[in-house]
Amino acid sequence: MKNFSNTLGARGPDSLTGHTAKNTARTVSWLLYDFASAWFSMVVLTAYFILYFKQVIVGSKGYSDFLWGLTDSSAMAVSVLLAPVLGAIADAQGRKKSFMAAFACLSIASVFALYFTGPGDKLWAMFLVGTGYVGYALSMTFYNAFLPEIAPAGCVEKLSGFAWALGYIAGFTALVSMIFLVPNVAGGKAILLLTGAAYAIFALPSFFFIKDTPKEGRKGGTAIQEGFARLGATFKEIRSLRHIFIFLVGYFFVADAITTVIVFFSSYTVYTLRFTVTQNVILLMLIQLSAAAGAVASGLVAKRIGALKTIFITIVIWILALLGIIVFQTIHAFYALSVCAGSVLGGTQATARAYMAIEAPAEKKAEFFGFMTFSTRAAAIFGPLLYGTISDLTNNPRISVLSLEGLFILGLCFMFALLRSEARRVSAAQS
Repeated sequence: MKNFSNTLGARGPDSLTGHTAKNTARTVSWLLYDFASAWFSMVVLTAYFILYFKQVIVGSKGYSDFLWGLTDSSAMAVSVLLAPVLGAIADAQGRKKSFMAAFACLSIASVFALYFTGPGDKLWAMFLVGTGYVGYALSMTFYNAFLPEIAPAGCVEKLSGFAWALGYIAGFTALVSMIFLVPNVAGGKAILLLTGAAYAIFALPSFFFIKDTPKEGRKGGTAIQEGFARLGATFKEIRSLRHIFIFLVGYFFVADAITTVIVFFSSYTVYTLRFTVTQNVILLMLIQLSAAAGAVASGLVAKRIGALKTIFITIVIWILALLGIIVFQTIHAFYALSVCAGSVLGGTQATARAYMAIEAPAEKKAEFFGFMTFSTRAAAIFGPLLYGTISDLTNNPRISVLSLEGLFILGLCFMFALLRSEARRVSAAQS
């Protein structure tokens, strides 16, 4: 506010328009980056390249699941290890945009390079997917860090929600493009060129309109030590708050299962249930829509019965939906059950954030949210590797899905324990 007042006083009313236009350009370009990066997530990680990897590059169902799970888990492990280090350096040097742009370019280049992969290129394709995933995940880390700076006062939640909605729109747009560009798995590689182009074009404004603010003083090494010291201190504080600690342990298993469902969904539908690519794309569209509606509905339910009870209900729905997917094998049943799971896909995550926002100490919310992000990314290391390993050993993806039931049930147990603890606390307070 001080800088804005000084600028207006020095340059007169016209500078107000310039400042507003500048802020609008930063905000719009920041939002467009979410639209850009969602193409990578949908096309490479979820809807298309996993199918190309299994069918064309590897050819063996169970073994390809293992390799894909290994690739995703390794990429997430690298991201989890690098994020605190690079984040501390970027904060110390004031170069968040530089890091964001560099990792975005790495991810974009990987997408274009994937177009040139073919039969037998297992290691090369794994390297490119892993590199692209690391670039995507780390660029999003720095992208998210700009939200408090870009959002007007009191509009952080609104701007974040709008960006989330744009991500859904981008995913839906990518799926529509697949209907026209992917007649079959082997002949659909053109979607990778479109994905790389969309990622680059819509990310480009952020490279120009979001600026670094270089700092002098602290060195990167000192910043890294401080970053890990803060992370350790936050963990100790969370352990002292029993209800938040139990919640995060339970959500660790839930987030792990959800990530694995997203990663292997298309593989399961196409190669286990024999969906055509078009059937799979249409189903993913329905899931995108149900996830958006479910996120809104969960917020309304949470307002009436509380965030923790709502999370418990969404986990129960996940467990029942996956059980139905294992038992029922018709296409119509799978469509219904998948849309049912999709309805709690966004709701589970959105309500978990709401619970943390309510329960975290007011002066520690940013630190607690940062730790929650770190823990859920660490969780994403294990699920894909577990699913892929079981699929390889058994050559039966349904057994792999059963392993995800175990993760959801573990998460449900911790949430149930937390609900009972809170009920006892409320009862003691009333008596």
